[in-house]
Amino acid sequence: MVKLDILQKVYECRDLDELRGIYDSWAETYDSTISGTMSYRGHEYIVDAVRPHLGDDAKILDAGAGSGMVGLAASLAGFTHVDAMDFSAGMLEVARDRGVYREIRPGVLGEALDYPDNTYDAVLSSGVFTPGHAPPSSFDEIIRIVKPGGLVCFTLRHDQTPPGFIEKFDELAKDGLWQQVRVSEPFQSMPGGEPEIRHRTWLFRVTPGRPSA
Repeated sequence: MVKLDILQKVYECRDLDELRGIYDSWAETYDSTISGTMSYRGHEYIVDAVRPHLGDDAKILDAGAGSGMVGLAASLAGFTHVDAMDFSAGMLEVARDRGVYREIRPGVLGEALDYPDNTYDAVLSSGVFTPGHAPPSSFDEIIRIVKPGGLVCFTLRHDQTPPGFIEKFDELAKDGLWQQVRVSEPFQSMPGGEPEIRHRTWLFRVTPGRPSA
């Protein structure tokens, strides 16, 4: 059960440097644990959610890219311009080796992102909004870097939804910054290792003509 112990550690971690260290050391075996042993497919679900709404050449950011599973799924779905951003250098090296990203750079969700306003047609995040990870405030910067009319799609832990997320979604909608397109039913996200964990896939459209930051 060592692999499950690692998963528990990342959920319970409250220090960014400690969390980064865990992911750096886990990078080489992350895919075999999450996608292999635990059968995680959240990355495929969010790509499927945006595929009908975007052209092949849409400019996409995989925010919290980790080892690059979203980028691989996006490439297999026919997308040709996907960038990666993550806070773990070890994970980014694994993502780089996939050969599916145009640009890879470090960044921390919840902090200022090093991208100009209105850069991307879509920002995707899989497995990032979960206990001990990126905070609800991440969406302020995500919306800033998405073009008006662009998409924000992500998985959110449902069985133990981290505090503040649903309230943040409502706040951003009330402020005229985005509109909900769809939210999936809860799905068993790691049937191979943590069958009780549920996620949902959320899809929002950044409001055309949204108020300036």
